[in-house]
Amino acid sequence: MVDEVRITAAGTAAGTAVDLAKLGVEAAVQGAIGDDHLGELLIGMLTDSGVDATRLARKRGLQTSVSILMIGTDGERHTVLRLAGANSHLTLDDLDLDAIADADFLHVGGVDVLGAFAEEPLVELMAFARSRGVPTSLDVLGPCDERLCERLAPALALAQYFLPNADQLAGMTGCDDPTEGARALRNMGVECVVATLGGDGSLVSCGAGDVRLPAFDVPVVDTTGCGDAYAAGFIVGVLSGWNEATAGWLGTAAATLVAQGLGSDGIGDLDSTLAFLAERAPAEIAALAGGHR
Repeated sequence: MVDEVRITAAGTAAGTAVDLAKLGVEAAVQGAIGDDHLGELLIGMLTDSGVDATRLARKRGLQTSVSILMIGTDGERHTVLRLAGANSHLTLDDLDLDAIADADFLHVGGVDVLGAFAEEPLVELMAFARSRGVPTSLDVLGPCDERLCERLAPALALAQYFLPNADQLAGMTGCDDPTEGARALRNMGVECVVATLGGDGSLVSCGAGDVRLPAFDVPVVDTTGCGDAYAAGFIVGVLSGWNEATAGWLGTAAATLVAQGLGSDGIGDLDSTLAFLAERAPAEIAALAGGHR
C-alpha cells in the first residue's frame, strides 16, 4: 500500500518543458511517442500545461517512454523502472528544424536514452542550432559513465550549457570533486557546466569562474523532477538576460518548490517562484527577483 500516486509529464525534456511553460515561456516539445494510450495521455498532460506538443512523432508498434518511481519517506527514489520506448528510436527526420531555427533556446534532454540519435544526428542538430544563433543546452537522464562521456563528446563540444547532477558528473569524468569534474567537461568544449548537487546546492562553472550556490532549507517530500525544474529556472534566467550564476538562483528556487510535493510539477508560475526566491536569496538576488516581477 502507498500513500499517494501521481502521473506527470516528467523527465529532462517533457518535465523541463512543463516547468518552462509554467514560468511563462512559450515551450514546444519535439521527440517520439508510441501509438498507445500513454502517448495520448502524455499529449494531453503537456497540452494542459501549456506546452505545444503538436510536433511529437508517433512510432507505430512502439510504446511511449515511461518511468515508474517508488519514493520513500526520505524523499528519495528507492526503485526506478524505466522503459526507453519510442524515444530511443528518434531520428532527425522526426524533427522540425525550421521550428528549432526560430527558437530562442534549444534544450535537449535525456540524450543518454535517445539511442543512435545521441551520436551523429545529435551533433548535426547541435551544429544546426549553433549555426542559426540558437543557444543550446544538454541534459542526461540516468546513470552515466566515462564511455557515455566519450560518446557524447562531439555534442558536448557544441553545447553552451550542460546540466548534470552530481552522480552523473562524477560518473562521466571520474572526478569526485564537482569543480574538477566541471572543469574537465569544459576542457572538452562545454561553455558552462551547471551541476545540481542535492542538499549541497549547485555549481555553476563557466568562463567567469566557479560559483557554488546553496540549497534552500525546506521539508523534502520528493526530489523527483528537481533537476528538470532547476534547468527550467536556469533557462528562464538566461533568457531574461541574467548571468549564469544569477540564473542558477532561479533554478534553485524552482527546484526547491518541486521538492516539497510528490511528483515533478510543483512550480506554480513565475511570479510565485520569484516571490519565493526573493524571500530566501541574498539581498542583491532578492532585489533582482523582486524587480523582475
